[in-house]
Amino acid sequence: MSANILTRLKEETAPYHIQTEQNPYASAITGGTITISEYQTYLEKFYGFVRPVEEQLAGHPAWKTYNFDFEATRKAGLLEKDLGNLGLSPQELKALPVCPNLPEQGSFAQAAGVMYVLEGSILGGQMIIRMLKPILPVAPDTNGHYFNSYGDKTRDRWKEFQGLLLQLAGTKEQENEMVEAAKDTFVKLDQWFKPNVG
Repeated sequence: MSANILTRLKEETAPYHIQTEQNPYASAITGGTITISEYQTYLEKFYGFVRPVEEQLAGHPAWKTYNFDFEATRKAGLLEKDLGNLGLSPQELKALPVCPNLPEQGSFAQAAGVMYVLEGSILGGQMIIRMLKPILPVAPDTNGHYFNSYGDKTRDRWKEFQGLLLQLAGTKEQENEMVEAAKDTFVKLDQWFKPNVG
């Protein structure tokens, strides 16, 4: 068990994280120029990535081995609520494009690296909601469920997930797999956010 994995993940994925946050939707939120239509497209992009990735993650039996409640972390349903409240019908949700180039997660260490990106994106979610409130009709209980996934339990859930990462960091090979999978996830998410993809 090594605390080093948390430092490695944070530091070695930082450039990829920064690149991903420069997508046009996040930039429009930061700049205060995002429209409700662009917000909807941003959520649709997340949905097209999160849903298939979560379906793959759910297939790993090791969540139970490590006594980690993976089902409680699933966010595709929150995106469905948000998009439904923005006017999408169930048929339109089903027809949304899905990312064809998903991160590799053959091993459980890789799965944890992928999950690091999904869980980490929620840390800044409440800040995003705060930035959106003055410019768009977005609220955590209507069409902002995804960015407010854990509400006031966000920090606690992040610490719980960090505990899993520490348990998994048994060997250098496992650490490397986690870090490379997290990098790969950022790269593929960044590619998927490009406006002409999907």
